[in-house]
Amino acid sequence: MARFSGTRAVAITQPGAAAAALGLLIVAWPLAWAPGWAYVVAVLGAAAVLAAAFAGWRPGPALAVAAAVVACAFSRAGTAVLAAEGLLIMAYLIVADAPAGLPRPGSWLRQQAPGGVAGLIACGAVLAALALHQVSSVWLTAVGLAAVAGAYLIALPSGRAARRAARRAARQASRRGSAVDVQ
Repeated sequence: MARFSGTRAVAITQPGAAAAALGLLIVAWPLAWAPGWAYVVAVLGAAAVLAAAFAGWRPGPALAVAAAVVACAFSRAGTAVLAAEGLLIMAYLIVADAPAGLPRPGSWLRQQAPGGVAGLIACGAVLAALALHQVSSVWLTAVGLAAVAGAYLIALPSGRAARRAARRAARQASRRGSAVDVQ
């Protein structure tokens, strides 16, 4: 990346706008299929999203997701809509958990990719299972459990990767400390 004289690298100090947009989307998405009383739940969820994104309220994302799940549970939405809602919820939780002050958010997002892949696998497995005929089968249960186990193993970082990430974080922390000392 080229640096121009007299400029500074811009750090994302608050990923609140992206988190707020995704949070409001997860709360509003099921309202098209939800009963009338779900609008009250959605308003409470939207308040939790905004409080979490801009005031740093820690329970906000969990309450927003709970509001979205309640609205989905009582909606008449189809399976594909609910699967899309699940993927949006996953994306919201990833963005809402982003640390503040990221100089390069791309590297942090790449670290979240295994969880995203696991979510996509689980979503695909659920859609495939629900598209099948409703029969009670040991094989269907075994395939579902295998898909869940595979998604878990993909999302679970290996011991070597965890040690590498810890060393990288320690190096970055020491660089930040030395940069502060120099200035």
